[in-house]
Amino acid sequence: MCGIVGIYNLNKSSVDKNLLLSMIRKINHRGPDDSGIFLHKNVGLGHARLSIIDLSSAGHQPMSDSEEILHIVFNGEIYNFKEIRKSLEDLGYKFKSKTDTEVILYSYKEWGIDCVKKFNGMFAFAIFDQENDLFFIARDRMGEKPLYYYFNNNKFIFASEIKAILEDKDVKREIDNQGLVNYFTFGHSIAPDTLYKGIKKLSPGNYIIFKNGKIEIEKYWDLLLIDNIEDKGEKYYCQKVKDILENSVRDRLVSDVPLGVFLSGGIDSSLMVAMMAKNKVSPLKTFSVGFNVGGKEFNELSDAKIVADYFKTDHHEIILEESDLINTLNKLVYYFDEPFGDAASFPVFYMSEFAKKYVSVVLTGEGADEIFGGYRRYLVEKNLSKVSPLSPILNNSFSKYCLESLPNLRRVKKLASALAIKNDLERYTNWISFFSSDALNDLFLNKNLPDPLKVYKQDYSLYKGNEWLKTIMRLDQKILLPDGYLEKVDKTTMAFGLESRAPFLDHKLVEFAESIPSNYKIKGQETKIILRQILKEFLPESICKKAKHGFAVPTNIWLKGKLKNYLFEIIFDERTKQRGYFDFEYIEKIYKKYKNESQPLDSQLWLILNFELWHRQFIDK
Repeated sequence: MCGIVGIYNLNKSSVDKNLLLSMIRKINHRGPDDSGIFLHKNVGLGHARLSIIDLSSAGHQPMSDSEEILHIVFNGEIYNFKEIRKSLEDLGYKFKSKTDTEVILYSYKEWGIDCVKKFNGMFAFAIFDQENDLFFIARDRMGEKPLYYYFNNNKFIFASEIKAILEDKDVKREIDNQGLVNYFTFGHSIAPDTLYKGIKKLSPGNYIIFKNGKIEIEKYWDLLLIDNIEDKGEKYYCQKVKDILENSVRDRLVSDVPLGVFLSGGIDSSLMVAMMAKNKVSPLKTFSVGFNVGGKEFNELSDAKIVADYFKTDHHEIILEESDLINTLNKLVYYFDEPFGDAASFPVFYMSEFAKKYVSVVLTGEGADEIFGGYRRYLVEKNLSKVSPLSPILNNSFSKYCLESLPNLRRVKKLASALAIKNDLERYTNWISFFSSDALNDLFLNKNLPDPLKVYKQDYSLYKGNEWLKTIMRLDQKILLPDGYLEKVDKTTMAFGLESRAPFLDHKLVEFAESIPSNYKIKGQETKIILRQILKEFLPESICKKAKHGFAVPTNIWLKGKLKNYLFEIIFDERTKQRGYFDFEYIEKIYKKYKNESQPLDSQLWLILNFELWHRQFIDK
């Protein structure tokens, strides 16, 4: 796991070495163990290395082939690199290192751009083909590793993080309107757009060929769409998922440094611990985080401790307080480069810093919910015909008045607003949005902003199936997972040079899961049925029956506690008001509703707060 950067000057002028070094310094937290650059006329490559496999100097990057024609910078892990290396050795290739980086390089030399289809892993890499004067840049299938790029008539720049691209003073710090509405609707940017005009994000499963001053983007992998499914029975699917997942975990244990697991006590992370224990990882280090406020709703430490004790792990806990958040907010903004609305980034950030003292690699349960049906909203959408009769009851004038008057009731209010929407896609995105289209219109002074559902509408037409549940799970896998949850994990862990690996995101498991009938994922009021069944082989049934908790963060308590004055001072500061984005009569209205405890609007205020903090760090600068 590392950080990569690259520059290609179209006017053929030499790359500024100081600029390249400055770009690397901006992301050296991703790779604190080593760094290097490659310069060739108008081309520059830079790399910050986190040493995980082959810790020797033979793994130094940028790396070149024996003829010094191909040059690579690579971020990630290729889990099947040993098998590919064996095939290449049989073809006569000689290797100088034991790294997966060198395997990528010679795979490209042998198979060209089709090499990317052979890789099982998480990656973002760039190969400069000096002979053909081109860049080949690829991102992994599910989007675990980020890749950003900027292109104009003078230059092409790419990097693992936006802050590196911004080191080039020719890149203007301007806000992209599509990125703006994406953020305030969903809490994060959505590929290919970012909040910066001109800076794009390469979508998962895509590659770039940059040649002759032109960018061509192609898709090399996509979700497998299976709608006509032959039911082979629960036992068959459980065994198959278990076999693939065990192999996936085993592949992700390859490391020359210590590794552990983020343990919440839920099904997904508990399965990771169980399978690592089965593979005799010793000492098996587990890490959990909790809060000193909010009680059981915001604290799963007791559940995590049960699992840790059962498997006799070397368990570590950390408790967070409101004062920790005040000291951390601007750090989070810095590492994310864009405002990020998921407050769970705070505990993951702290847990990553804590875990790095003990390990360099952690396994996580990311992806299980989207692939095996773990969200409560899936229950509602799957049983829509049963719950839709509630719509007239929840949305009549008297009920609306009651819901408006009563404090909190966050889930009931979300249910009421969702059931009132007849259009399927608009109803579903309402579950995961913070500001509706109407609310965006009230929030912004500019009434001509782009459609926040642009990408969702495009992907809906691509991934629509004959079953609504499958359709929305596909959408979450393509958008919410990479642009939300995986970005959160990547930026928070890599802030401390900690590598995270997600066994549920092995593309072979994702493809097989598509063939599983929905009733083996969700049935009645129970989610992730198959994973619960598998976990029963490792843990007592009482733990397996645990209801989904979710990574709940007490933002409501914080914003009414020690952060109350801070929130008010930032949001209603004259600098914030004078920017000209927001209608402050509307912001004052929602703040008053929140302050009077009639509406759970902490998430919306959290978005505005983070946007302003980001603007001060990245745009004002």
